Amino acid sequence: MKKRACFIKLVSKNNSVFSMIERQTARKVRIWDVVNGEFVKREGFDPSFVRTRQGEEVSRARILGTIVSKFLAEDGNYASVTIDDGSDTIRLKVFKTTKPLGDCKVGDIVDVVGKVREYEGETYVIPEIVRKADPNFELLRRLELLYKAGGIDKAKRLIGKDSDRKPEELSKKLMEKGLKREWIEPVLGKEERGEIKERKVLKNEILKIIEESKDGIVYSELMKRVKAEETEIESAIDELLNDGICYEPSPGKIRKI
Repeated sequence: MKKRACFIKLVSKNNSVFSMIERQTARKVRIWDVVNGEFVKREGFDPSFVRTRQGEEVSRARILGTIVSKFLAEDGNYASVTIDDGSDTIRLKVFKTTKPLGDCKVGDIVDVVGKVREYEGETYVIPEIVRKADPNFELLRRLELLYKAGGIDKAKRLIGKDSDRKPEELSKKLMEKGLKREWIEPVLGKEERGEIKERKVLKNEILKIIEESKDGIVYSELMKRVKAEETEIESAIDELLNDGICYEPSPGKIRKI
């Protein structure tokens, strides 16, 4: 599934743009983190989200698990599957269609990107992307999540020792020490709008370079061509991968889907 834009423009009949909605980054999380987090419902165009116990705000989640049950409505207007990642279970629901769940079956390991929703006390996911995954990816994802959890804990410890600095100064200092932005954000809270805009410009620049090569580009070459700090480039690449915009066709190489 292709996602070229980070924003959606809403245009009135006289062609005037009256609003823009930011596409939220898909966060790699355990199912337990989603179902045991605090669901925050927001009105209007502001996306609702789950606030995990580590402080992450997850509006779009990326979860990987095994399908343990499946239901298809006879009229084809509703379908759901329950997936288990070893930490907990959650349901994926689609309405007015059975896609993208139609080809999935019990026992399949799937990598899912979708919007987190809540109804009558149940937290569930409306899937946007559902891909069958190799069993080896399960172990890799668990290691990634353990690595991230450790990073957030480390950020908490370091920020606690240096809490008198401004958030933007702390963020820069921690990234210089090798911490990823996604570890720092839950601890410091939301970033300044100017910094968010700067990151989007960097992501677009990186994506343009990746698109120039149909077969993808190796990370070392990408690093040479982008004028930014290595930690900032790595963070932008992580977001492109998490959003399902790009993937790694082979180790050390990135390509646009």
